[in-house]
Amino acid sequence: MSVILGITDGDDAGAVLLVDGRLVAAVNEERLNRMKMSIGFPTLSVQEVLRISGRRGAEVDRVAVAAHAESFRPLPRANKGWFQEETAVARIRDEISSALAKPLGNSRVARGAYRHIKRMTLGRRKTGVRRLLAELGVTAPIGYHDHHLCHAIAAFWCSGFEDAVSISLDGGGDGCSSHVYAADQHGHRLLNKLDSFDSIGNYYAYVTHLCGFRASIHEGKITGLAASGEPIYRAMFAKLVDFEAGQIRNKGKLFYRTAVSALRNLLPEEWEHQDLAASIQQHLEHVGVAYVRHWMEESGKRKVCLSGGVFGNVLLNQRIADLPGCEGAFVFPAMGDGGLAAGAAYAEYMKLPGAKGPLEEGSALEHVYLGGSFGDAEIEKALDESGFPYRKLPDIETTVARLVHEGKVVARFNGAMEYGPRALGNRTLLYRTSDRSVNTWLNKRLNRTEFMPFAPACLAGHERQLFHWNPASARSARFMTITADCTEWMRERCPAVVHVDGTARPQLVDEAANPSFHRIIAKYHEISGVPVVVNTSFNMHEEPIVCTPGDAIRAWNRGRLDNLALGSYLVGPPPRESD
Repeated sequence: MSVILGITDGDDAGAVLLVDGRLVAAVNEERLNRMKMSIGFPTLSVQEVLRISGRRGAEVDRVAVAAHAESFRPLPRANKGWFQEETAVARIRDEISSALAKPLGNSRVARGAYRHIKRMTLGRRKTGVRRLLAELGVTAPIGYHDHHLCHAIAAFWCSGFEDAVSISLDGGGDGCSSHVYAADQHGHRLLNKLDSFDSIGNYYAYVTHLCGFRASIHEGKITGLAASGEPIYRAMFAKLVDFEAGQIRNKGKLFYRTAVSALRNLLPEEWEHQDLAASIQQHLEHVGVAYVRHWMEESGKRKVCLSGGVFGNVLLNQRIADLPGCEGAFVFPAMGDGGLAAGAAYAEYMKLPGAKGPLEEGSALEHVYLGGSFGDAEIEKALDESGFPYRKLPDIETTVARLVHEGKVVARFNGAMEYGPRALGNRTLLYRTSDRSVNTWLNKRLNRTEFMPFAPACLAGHERQLFHWNPASARSARFMTITADCTEWMRERCPAVVHVDGTARPQLVDEAANPSFHRIIAKYHEISGVPVVVNTSFNMHEEPIVCTPGDAIRAWNRGRLDNLALGSYLVGPPPRESD
């Protein structure tokens, strides 16, 4: 038996445990320390994945750490986003690199010098990581793995595909913004690298900042906002960053602060946020699709695995799945840097003598309920301490379905916590889909500023009733990482989950993956005739998704929500028909 601890200690830090090639536990530090997208060594996550799996640190055979060029931060902090709270050293470094981007951006020597300077600021990370692990009882050998290899391996190993082209695309990591691999059961063959200077993800981040949001954190708001605008500035972006001969090129030679200044100068005095959002979104789709299409053709593969922060863009992912000849598009559910720990663990596993391929190990990801769970005693203790009256119910799923049908917002906390950025039924807010106004009033209660509509959790098997269905999207649609065009039936019956562009971000819920959540939707379907419920993450604005019963009680109370379903316990008035 092999036990591998995977760690990422950069943005959205976290840990996973891989046993004989299969993920058995995965948690990101933000859920535990309650600091959004926490950056730094994930001490709590390491402890948690060991606890979940029932193992001690001494039982770990190997440790896999994601990324080579990463600063050592023994004490985690919240990620404030680009252009926010930076250290003096980082600010000086980025100001120098921003100023030199234009004259030296195409010089390999200059870029190499910049990376050398950056490495000098990283500190003694390997010594620090080894020390912190030892304090946790982990003394196993430690391997470090390339940022983009971690992205790409995680996506392929969890895809369930026999072979595919695995493509990462993000703002940057270990000097690159993309790797492309031809992947099969025997390994990965590198086909292409993109320099981090040529990142289209960075341009999307610059737009996020210009629109008043936090770059590298709030890009999803731009995706939602784009549907309300016109892409009138797309030609501007085409001059700055574009697809050329199999590559993405930073034609404007802009980086960081100089890029933001240049974009401000290029825009007219009066410009609308939604038009800028629409322009970068349309251009991203054009460039991203061209890049993926090229490498699918070059590799001869008909299935594609996608990872990296750029593929958090659900509309781009739909365009890729819709490519002619694409037989499957799988987006790793923890597509951003929070998923690197899994890729590092898989990369370390592949080094073991006699390691089998992903299909032999049964590593295809059927669900992401890989975090901590809580028993009745822990839930009752938290409820007693809160002072809120509660009752235990023999059939909580039917009760929740009836409450949703009555128009109640039900905060649901059940079973193991989800891995990745999406709430997929266990740390979720539920509501009926017929109320178009819910996006406005519920986000206001939660202090959120969102432009994407809430997502639909749908009974698996009803895809063709709800969507103009593309089977190539099936694997991704289980994890809410792709959009689909809605049918007229869906638009009429479920306006709360249909965006202004006619798309929705589905989670297809099957009984095997989550029997309790499936039962809620099935009961709601029996009552209402609609096999869909609103599903949005259970958290307040700028807070991580809830982790513990105490987190859930606080968020439910602060959000002034109707009911709280904690495991088999209900807080708040029961449905009228059960009075």
